[in-house]
Amino acid sequence: MTVEKKMATYSMQRLDAALLWLCLIGVGVSYYAYVVETAKEKDKDYQPYCDISEHVSCTKAFMSEYGKGFGLIPKDSQFYLPNSLFGIVFYTTVASLSLFNNYWNTALMLIVSIISNLFSIYLSRILYLLEDVCIVCVSTYVLNALIMILSLRKIREINRVSSKKRKTK
Repeated sequence: MTVEKKMATYSMQRLDAALLWLCLIGVGVSYYAYVVETAKEKDKDYQPYCDISEHVSCTKAFMSEYGKGFGLIPKDSQFYLPNSLFGIVFYTTVASLSLFNNYWNTALMLIVSIISNLFSIYLSRILYLLEDVCIVCVSTYVLNALIMILSLRKIREINRVSSKKRKTK
């Protein structure tokens, strides 16, 4: 194995490890959001750690009309679920896709991460309208942005390695 190929493999392994860690954190944050939301639905007096003040409150966002189905899915739909469950599915999907170092899986991962960032922008606008800062929500927005950046770096690395393979043939 050449030094260049070892470096490319090492670079890809680092990207994969970083993506997996971000996804693991994302699943954890999304699960926490789900626990908080379900606890608040059962007990209106429940005070989670993420409710710091009137304007820094995760439950204000979770319990709003936008906390389920992104405020876009009709209430009678089977997909009218807490946004946190969509987050768990997203992070699990990205983690699964990151395990395969080929162009198409990485392209799909990049597309899914771009979509998640569009939803992050949409939901951050909702937070602004609610006059709220949701630490849990903002954490997922940062994770989504980092995942998109790493997905882009990974697809560039795959393209770089495959173009060098074509040149040597």
